[in-house]
Amino acid sequence: MTFAFARAMRYALTLALVFGASTAQAQAKFERRLPLAMDGAFRVHNMVGSVTVRGWAKDTVLVRAKLAEGERVHMGGGYKGAKMFVESDDDRHPQPTHLEVWVPSRSKLWVKTATANITVTGVAGGLDLYVVSGNIQVDGSPAELNAEAIDGDVRVTGSPKWLRAKSATGSVSLRGGSTDAALSTVSGPIRIEGGSFERTRAETVSGNITFSGQLDRSGVFDFDSHSGAVDIGIPVKSSASVAIISISGTIANKLTNRSPTAGKFGRGSELNMEVNAGGARLTVRTFKGPVTLRSTD
Repeated sequence: MTFAFARAMRYALTLALVFGASTAQAQAKFERRLPLAMDGAFRVHNMVGSVTVRGWAKDTVLVRAKLAEGERVHMGGGYKGAKMFVESDDDRHPQPTHLEVWVPSRSKLWVKTATANITVTGVAGGLDLYVVSGNIQVDGSPAELNAEAIDGDVRVTGSPKWLRAKSATGSVSLRGGSTDAALSTVSGPIRIEGGSFERTRAETVSGNITFSGQLDRSGVFDFDSHSGAVDIGIPVKSSASVAIISISGTIANKLTNRSPTAGKFGRGSELNMEVNAGGARLTVRTFKGPVTLRSTD
């Protein structure tokens, strides 16, 4: 080994140690607890990175994070309500901050991000979640859930009593059930499946809609799409009044032997019928998307 080569190796090793130390120092650990009532309110604001929230049986909020250089967490409040936010030295180019948050399981939670994904598990209170280009994932059955992602997906696994979920280009899905659910997109697909439903509305412009579940006999169900396909699956023993209109599309009835009729203007299809003497009101409207009504048995 030549002297020049050895010197170059020592120099490279020194640089590696220096930059490695800088990186380690830049990742500052943050941990803080605050007392919060079991039904208190907590607000979280984090622009970039991720926010993971878990409900637990303690009247305490716990926040953990690894902070990049130039990022700071501010947190405070009282027993009934508290909040936190991540502040950056460079507001135009914030570094990703990954937050882990534990909140009382019955608390009211508000989370707002820009590109940070939001994941919430085991919170039974009210949820208000908003992201621009990240995804939202909720596991559990909160009393109220309002979730909006502009360019990301919204996925709910559980049975929130009241649900409002929307996305522009992303998908929106509910796997569970709900007393009152409204899901909407512009071009993304909507999928609703699994449990029992009482009032359900799904609306999209060009996305597809898929519904598969139990209809409450007194429920109201509305499905609207301009050009997307609509697929409705219900048990054959369901009691419902069905009204389906597709202005220029087709209707396939695989639930009963009733055939669709021609549309009022000589094009498209209509299907109006009572299933098992009627009950729930089921309405489907499309402009040119095909509609399928089928049995889930």
